[in-house]
Formats: sequence, structure tokens, C-alpha cells
Amino acid sequence: MGIIINIGASRKSTAGYSQFQALQAIDKSVSLNTLTKGQVTVQFGIGASMSIRTIDVNSPIGKVQFYIIKADTSFLLCLADINKLHIKYNNLKNIIITRTKKVPVVRRFGYPFLIWSSSLQSYLVKSFNTNPYYLTNVELRRLHR
Repeated sequence: MGIIINIGASRKSTAGYSQFQALQAIDKSVSLNTLTKGQVTVQFGIGASMSIRTIDVNSPIGKVQFYIIKADTSFLLCLADINKLHIKYNNLKNIIITRTKKVPVVRRFGYPFLIWSSSLQSYLVKSFNTNPYYLTNVELRRLHR
């Protein structure tokens, strides 16, 4: 869906390997940096995961380096990267303020999401506001046939 703004996540922005694969399926320019294996260990609750590589992602707020880990997790944007990019997240107005623009944030499933592209963002915001219906797992499987 996009990047979760998670200021409590860690000091490094992270993503699961399957999320990297999903992004790479729609953006062939995204590739793993093989020189950054094992640079960070990310703590999730009681478990920890060492990074396997990094990727640089061009997002609507600028280039962000994500540490890819072998865990089932979304793209998580950390506070350190928010500070490094000199952006502000206004959680009351659901926008990110950069030096040059305001980027809408979509709240879904209790989390704020930064959507990858403006066209997808526009579609999702409209969809969320007009169709609050949630599909069941059975219905989702039928759609993928």
C-alpha cells in the first residue's frame, strides 16, 4: 500500500523482503545493494532481525534508504529519516510538509500511510472515503483467480 510512518519503529527505516519484491515488481529500477549486508539489527518486540541488504526508494518526500530484513513487515519510515529529510508529519491534518510541498497521508488500519505515487494516492483516498466495505479472505481469493 505504501510506507507506514512509524516514528517509534527504530533508528533505521526498514522493510520486509517480500515488500521489496512487491515494490520491485512494479518498479524495476529498485535493486538491492549487496554491499550493505548485516549493517543493522532491528528489534521487533522480543525478536531481532539482521538486515540482508538495503534499497534506495524515491518516494514522494525524497530518497529514503530502507534496510531489508527477513521478516514479514511493511515499509516503515523512521523518525531519524523524517528528521534527515527535514519534513514534518502533521498527524492532525494527515499531511507531510516538505520544503516545497504538502503530501497527503492516508490513515488505514490504524496507521498513517505515505502512498507511493500521486495517482495511486488519489485513487486510494477516494476509494477509502466512498467504499468502507472490507473484503473477506475468501472474497479476496476469488478476485485473484
